[in-house]
Amino acid sequence: MTIDATEDTRPAAAAAPSPPALATRYAARSVAPSARDVTGARLLTRGFIRIGRAWWPYRAGEVTMPGHGYFRAMRVAGALRIVDSWVAGTARRETTVCGWSLRPALVGPDLARADRAHATLSAIFVPSVLVPGDAVRWTEEDRDTATVAFPVAGSPAALRLTLHRGGLPRRVTTTRWGDPGRSGFFRDEPFGAEILEHRTYGGLTVPSTGVLGWGVGTDGPTREILRFQVTALEPIRGEAPDEIAVAADGFPDAAVDGE
Repeated sequence: MTIDATEDTRPAAAAAPSPPALATRYAARSVAPSARDVTGARLLTRGFIRIGRAWWPYRAGEVTMPGHGYFRAMRVAGALRIVDSWVAGTARRETTVCGWSLRPALVGPDLARADRAHATLSAIFVPSVLVPGDAVRWTEEDRDTATVAFPVAGSPAALRLTLHRGGLPRRVTTTRWGDPGRSGFFRDEPFGAEILEHRTYGGLTVPSTGVLGWGVGTDGPTREILRFQVTALEPIRGEAPDEIAVAADGFPDAAVDGE
């Protein structure tokens, strides 16, 4: 038998698997084609935060890049100021009241483990980083729920998204290091957000109103800790970790203290 030398006898390459239907729904509703290269966001929020048993008004400015971390400044009730960050696995938190330090700056592995959840959850404000790709994997659980695995500062992270039929999220959950039941034992506990409204900024359709708390998405009790409203969001394009420092330079402080 003679084989024609011009004929390609190599086996055909396997076609790349199609993304799950839920991922397609989410991407179509959340990310315009012009925003597929967005890696972070500057955002302003306001609402109420629970401290102890009381709820206090707050406003905050934040720079978030889920692939690397975040930097946030928050003003509570006009007097309490909290500045926290989680960048490449390192966390820091400073708290002042009327300009006076309430306590020394907090650092350490427990704070880093707790704040990592915020870095992970912030992906809902940068939905382009959750579009299926080489480093982003969607696993469907049912018609409206999927787990999304993606890297945060080089480490594996995951969000569980429950979508409306149209494709936008109505609930997002992960785990957070803490002791919400005040048992004296810290561990990874369910934590997440119930999403109430969405808005579009620069091609990104993101949660604009919602409630954060412990126990979201479980059959057990929940404990709300934050009720938020996004008032502004500006997409960021760039890949370098130092983009957080560049983008955060003066922004959160001016946004929070200048109102």
